[in-house]
Amino acid sequence: GRWNARCDATRPDRSARMPPFMAHCFWPGVTEQPLADAGARARRAAAAINSNGVLARHTGSILVPADEIALCFFEAASIDAVSALSCRAAIPFERILQIVRLDDPTPSAKELR
Repeated sequence: GRWNARCDATRPDRSARMPPFMAHCFWPGVTEQPLADAGARARRAAAAINSNGVLARHTGSILVPADEIALCFFEAASIDAVSALSCRAAIPFERILQIVRLDDPTPSAKELR
């Protein structure tokens, strides 16, 4: 009824596009498997924190083995949400930055067929 509609109106809009963020991680000795495991932990942590109204999700990672750096990507309502998710997933970040993603505007090989 009316009460539920009012409560729903104050809930965050989960379908809205959230801004992208990057966690910069200096992670000595990191390899692909520990980084993949961190991504899996981040997806589980996102499910837990999102149920509490904190909106964040892990969208992927990049490993730079020569520099022992991992870049973990997120979409979230805020830097604080990314920090909470990263801490819960035991991702050893140095800093979290809001980013702008620029995709290649040229069509992919698949689109050219």
